Amino acid sequence: DKKKRKSEDQGSGSASKQMKSANAADSNQSKSGTEVTPDEIKKKAKQMVEAVRASQVVEKTKKINQQNSKGGKKQKKMIRMAGGQMWEDNSLSNWDNNDFRIFCGDLGNDVTDEVLNRTFGKYPSFQQARVVRDKRTNKTKGYGFVSFKDPADFTKAIKEMDGKYVGSR
Repeated sequence: DKKKRKSEDQGSGSASKQMKSANAADSNQSKSGTEVTPDEIKKKAKQMVEAVRASQVVEKTKKINQQNSKGGKKQKKMIRMAGGQMWEDNSLSNWDNNDFRIFCGDLGNDVTDEVLNRTFGKYPSFQQARVVRDKRTNKTKGYGFVSFKDPADFTKAIKEMDGKYVGSR
């Protein structure tokens, strides 16, 4: 009996040593770069909320400054945030505030601004056309926008050009 108890005690001792080493391994894994603690998530969320609030304050002050300035064209600047980065987007400054825009999708790589200009130029109130391109590769993203001043031309273009091929698509 004494021998059995001694071997059981030794066995339980080795089991507790194994449990301790397994717990240590688990704690090492949770501290690796792949695991994120709830505190870290809360901290990152707070940072993002603060960044959004800061961008809203910038937006409001710009709007107030634009309203206070007399004459001149309003500058359209948007503060954008994605991937933890903030930047000022001036792409809307090229477009009229009161225009009517058509989204043109499924455009081929051969379609350029000039092709869209020639296609939609037959409408009297046509203003401009723009194919959206990737900034790094300058390849088309497959869509663009066409701008009209008159809503009648806008609706006429939608009806006439819906489903029509421009370029190879």
